[in-house]
Amino acid sequence: MTDLRATRALPLGVLAAIVIAACSDSSGGGGAPSTVGPTNDWVVATTGGLVQGDPVGGVRRFLKIPYAKPPTGPLRWKAPEKPDPWTGTRHETAFAEACSQNASTQGAASTNEDCLYLNVWAPEPVPVKAPVMIWIHGGGNFAGSAGDLVPAHKQLWYDGQFFAARHGVVVVSMNYRLGPMGFFSHAALGAEGSPLGNQGLLDQRAVFEWVRDNAAAFGGDPDNVTIFGESAGSANVCYHVASPMSRGLFHRAISESGGCTVALGGGKEPTAAAASAAAAPFVSALGCAGTPDELACLRSKPASAIMANASQPDLTGGAPSPGAAVRFGVVVDGAFLPSSARSLYDAGNVAKVPYILGSNNDEGNLFVLMSPAIGSDADYLAALGKQFGDAAAPAIAAEYPASKFGGDYHAAYARAYGDSGLVCGTHDTARRAAKAGLPVHMYNFNIPWNLGLAGLGATHASEISHVFGDPLNPDAASQAVSDAMNAAWAHFAATGDPNVSGAPATWPPFMPTASDDDVRLQLDPGWETLDSFRKEECAFWRAQYDAAFAAP
Repeated sequence: MTDLRATRALPLGVLAAIVIAACSDSSGGGGAPSTVGPTNDWVVATTGGLVQGDPVGGVRRFLKIPYAKPPTGPLRWKAPEKPDPWTGTRHETAFAEACSQNASTQGAASTNEDCLYLNVWAPEPVPVKAPVMIWIHGGGNFAGSAGDLVPAHKQLWYDGQFFAARHGVVVVSMNYRLGPMGFFSHAALGAEGSPLGNQGLLDQRAVFEWVRDNAAAFGGDPDNVTIFGESAGSANVCYHVASPMSRGLFHRAISESGGCTVALGGGKEPTAAAASAAAAPFVSALGCAGTPDELACLRSKPASAIMANASQPDLTGGAPSPGAAVRFGVVVDGAFLPSSARSLYDAGNVAKVPYILGSNNDEGNLFVLMSPAIGSDADYLAALGKQFGDAAAPAIAAEYPASKFGGDYHAAYARAYGDSGLVCGTHDTARRAAKAGLPVHMYNFNIPWNLGLAGLGATHASEISHVFGDPLNPDAASQAVSDAMNAAWAHFAATGDPNVSGAPATWPPFMPTASDDDVRLQLDPGWETLDSFRKEECAFWRAQYDAAFAAP
């Protein structure tokens, strides 16, 4: 809803315009034309029609703007199509409902397919050619939404108002298709001219196109766009850097906790054909295998049936949700991703944009928080075997002995878990990006997440609220780090360089050497420059990645 306290400072004429616009049609279609045109800061003309914003924190916030038609019925699994234009003025006061997903630690279950909406925070008054930042939420590409709250709290997680108010940035967030709705491969899709998977990535690209066409109306510069994301959103940013289809739609990139040169299990992304074959149990579970038109059968199923037959992992390390054991993820489809991301980076066939990548000091703690107690060498090997395979467990135990962690097996397991993909996988992408000629900066975030749970440390996702300038329950030191991070991200968006005048430390460029003596900035009150961060551990995992990538 509109923040009435913020409206007190508005001129009476603007207040009147808002009231008039609020009485116009907001359903996105039909209705009488609005009596308000794009004559003030609060009603903006987009390519689809007029949208009205509300004052929040001294900036303008526009919620639930459609960027594509609802991907329902015959449009399920097709590439996003531009929405139909609307009459009147859309005035939305709540975020769009999350896209279809099963319940997870990130949010409640949803069977909503009408979910392709975006949100905009823009400075007030209207700036001229402000930098634009597009946020891609995390959640494994099977969970999450632009309206997520900080877990177990009521605070908005991805709140763009601080970037807009403090640094004059236009911020855009989005929902995109997830899991079996957004990453589904089937041979018949190609025959009808639809994407062979990666539908969620194409949704994100559609937002980039929307920004290209509409950013100026909000005061943004379509020629100065930064894409940034966390976890799966971080990996998705990496894929957009690699994809020839996204080239030219953004100019800087930030990946927080996740690269894309190390796919699931360390190997290549599957081809669309392989993913289609692997999805056979899912198609069969829905009763569509062998029908005359499997796609038509699958499209006739309600979203509830689709989600009931789609498994997804539990982010706390518990049991996966029920359903066919099919992984719905990014595939080499020959279009968005013509070959593996790793090969594209190694060939230098990527967007040559400035790139920030980093990870958190204790990435694995969140994932193993609820895992069974580990009290002996045998327990430790069993836990590692369950996660990485029995054949790999002894070598991992040797690299991460409990003795390195004061005899704490659980801490050793958490470190191995976090390093295996998030820390060293992000580092792997940074190395390849730098060698491909991209200007790269790396970080290590090191402030414990104040969620009220013991043992989290600076775990996965703990940096997000600091990046957005609104840390959870901060002390003075934590708030100061957040302010500096928020400023660095904004300055990078504006200039391609995260070094802000008056910052507490200089952020050195990441320049990997033959001996892997990389340099990154530690984001905590000490602002230490780290040399050769986890050099031995990441060399160990890099060998695992190379072996997995070389496997047939």
